[in-house]
Amino acid sequence: MLARTDALAGKLVHAGVIPALASHLIKTATPDVESEDLCVALFGVGRLARTIKFSKALAAAGSVEPMVRTLNQTLDPDVLNWAARAVGCHMRPNSSDMAKVLLREGAAEGLAKLPRSIPPQETEALGSFAFAIARFSCAEWGSGTRKALVQAGVVDALLSALRAASAIPTTNPQVHSELAFAVSFLGDVGGSAIRKEIQDAGGIEILKQVARQGPPDVRKACETAITTITGNLFTRSSASTKTALTHDWSGGCPEYPIIHPDFDDWH
Repeated sequence: MLARTDALAGKLVHAGVIPALASHLIKTATPDVESEDLCVALFGVGRLARTIKFSKALAAAGSVEPMVRTLNQTLDPDVLNWAARAVGCHMRPNSSDMAKVLLREGAAEGLAKLPRSIPPQETEALGSFAFAIARFSCAEWGSGTRKALVQAGVVDALLSALRAASAIPTTNPQVHSELAFAVSFLGDVGGSAIRKEIQDAGGIEILKQVARQGPPDVRKACETAITTITGNLFTRSSASTKTALTHDWSGGCPEYPIIHPDFDDWH
């Protein structure tokens, strides 16, 4: 997918790729489709959703319903990974309209079930789960989005994912950092009610446990999240700034992994 920058994405949009991508996703999001085909379709809409304008255009073309339906229905870890990533990519700071559209279709419920729907070793899907929560947390500074996330069980799911991370070797430190930063994002914009819920659910001890067994980057992410949840006004503000600086706001959709053939085997 050529949309590596906003300028390139704009050229693709001008060429009329949004209706084509949305239509392809609608046709592909069926029960009998190959998971690889669905992953590629989800990647396409996620990769192009680089701005609020493009996200709204994709939504208007019909991308949201099949994307969220897939997130809610599939048990395939790879499909869950790209569905959660695409949901997150549709949001930016102050994109409350997009957040409301996604919530209305059931995105929060789909995210809440993700951690318990995948095997422990499928860490990429957990990374996309954390990414989507971070984007939801910043999409609206009002209370509507965070209430919807809490009611759907997203806070419990996030802590469950962290708990699972603390119980297995740190095979993918980046994902563990993303989960910790998602806690930080949620605690920052969620207000005192969500911070209390995270503490009451044992979130601080879980973060400490992950920090103890992780490399320096994971430890820093966990410490930042702990400060966001338990610190005073000034330390929380500093921690939330650090959290925001770690997030990829320009894109957020990684390259799609392509397995290249081994031409030596052809001889």
